[in-house]
Amino acid sequence: MLTFTLRRALQMIPVVLGVTIATFGLGQIIPGDQATALLGPTSSEEDRQALRADLGLDEPAISRYFTYLGNLLGGDLGRSLSFGRPVSEVLSDRLLNTFLLSGTAIVVAALAGVAIGTWAAMKPGSARDRGLTVGVLFLNSVPSFWFGLVLIVVFSLQLRMLPATGMTSIGGGGGALDVAAHMVLPVITLSAWSLAVIARMTRSAVLEVIGNDYVRTARSRGIGELRVITRHVLPNAMPSVVTVIGLQAGFLLSGAVLTETVFSWPGIGLALHQAISSRDIPLVQGGILMIAVAFVLINFLVDVVQAYFNPKIKLA
Repeated sequence: MLTFTLRRALQMIPVVLGVTIATFGLGQIIPGDQATALLGPTSSEEDRQALRADLGLDEPAISRYFTYLGNLLGGDLGRSLSFGRPVSEVLSDRLLNTFLLSGTAIVVAALAGVAIGTWAAMKPGSARDRGLTVGVLFLNSVPSFWFGLVLIVVFSLQLRMLPATGMTSIGGGGGALDVAAHMVLPVITLSAWSLAVIARMTRSAVLEVIGNDYVRTARSRGIGELRVITRHVLPNAMPSVVTVIGLQAGFLLSGAVLTETVFSWPGIGLALHQAISSRDIPLVQGGILMIAVAFVLINFLVDVVQAYFNPKIKLA
């Protein structure tokens, strides 16, 4: 197990290196001149040239990349041009907010998705199964930003049941209940697509396991259906489901950009949206790099967990 873990950890190095290349390249292909965007179109050419020299924009791309990589190894993500602070500080202030939203969303998606998928698989082809399948396909098809706007219109503007934007109330609050109320609509929006994917995978995995001989043997012994599902079916169906849940956890981090923008949730996603609007390239690069590295780490942990429960994976 230790050898497998070390091997997977070493395989992460070229992946992360590729992420740094892609992140740096993103800053180079964005159209427009960064110095002009910062100083304004009425600035003089001398001022723009001085700013380019100060930011190192007049150096060759390969030289700038190695400088960028060296700074990353030293923990320096650059300085945000719009916030006037180190990128690491801007992102760290919002990191917990994004993890709170994404973490809650993946827990909701995993629990509801496994429950819905299992319930549908217990009676395949029934009206219940068909209805749940249609509902899952709907959640899998609608854009998250549209779904979020619909929830805001219905539950905030018309029913006035839940707050629409922000993390806390403007007129005070800020307690756990206040934050929880502000989380309801963003969590539903963010978890909807992942819930549908997990439910579909769970249904398929449970149907595959239910057809095995040991399940029929357990039923023939008079064991109740609920115990058959919880003791014999789910433990054998979960390995493939756990893989999907791990992948969805990574996707939720990237999907948080749209959700946080729609609901003005003060996380990394909203900061990225603001950085793109103001051409704050260091903040854009830092935010994308942080999300990508988190995605790689999540995949690494999923591989390790899978190998722990399934020894055959360690031989692959």
